[in-house]
Amino acid sequence: MCGWKSTERMIVVFSRLGGLFTDASLWIWKTIQLNLAWLLHIVMGGVVLGFFPATVSLFAITRKWLQGGRDEPFFSEYHHYYKRNFWSANGLGWIYTSVGLFLWMDLYLVTQLKGIIALFSTMLILFILILYLFSFLYLFPYYVHFEQSFKHYLCQPFIMTIISFKENLILSIGLTMIGYLMYQMPGFIPFALGVMPAYWVMKVSMNRYKQWQVELIGGES
Repeated sequence: MCGWKSTERMIVVFSRLGGLFTDASLWIWKTIQLNLAWLLHIVMGGVVLGFFPATVSLFAITRKWLQGGRDEPFFSEYHHYYKRNFWSANGLGWIYTSVGLFLWMDLYLVTQLKGIIALFSTMLILFILILYLFSFLYLFPYYVHFEQSFKHYLCQPFIMTIISFKENLILSIGLTMIGYLMYQMPGFIPFALGVMPAYWVMKVSMNRYKQWQVELIGGES
């Protein structure tokens, strides 16, 4: 009798392990597919015009996964989202990129100067650059999560950065760990370069949106 119970327990354990292995394998395969779709659509847009709509579409699919739609086919939805948001994503992305280049140029010019005013200006520009980098990260999840005007897409990620210190810290730790993993295992880069950071940024952002909407609106979208 005891032997039969032990055998039954072993069968249950192996069954659960098999299920976990199947889920992990499916998750890895889906991640590889999504990352390849991201790279393909970047190339389809000639890289320069393909990066931002491909990345917006990447965040749209990771958002869907976080809402429980991981097992559904995604390629046609990804491609549709890419085409529908091609120009608006490029507009937002290149405005943000232009601001970033302007800040980097200012930083470079200020570092060529000497004196207390130059030091103060350098610290100020560095602080603004940090805010800008987080705003740039929040732009993509904000765009796919909310239906708002072009002006709001430009401003709200910046506001979110200012009022989300804890999320900024969590985001930084997670992205640092992902970057370290990629550095240690560069073979993962072609298969997870876009998906892993996007998934983490989307996850942190969606948690913040739930709190934000309760605080400011009193409900969820």
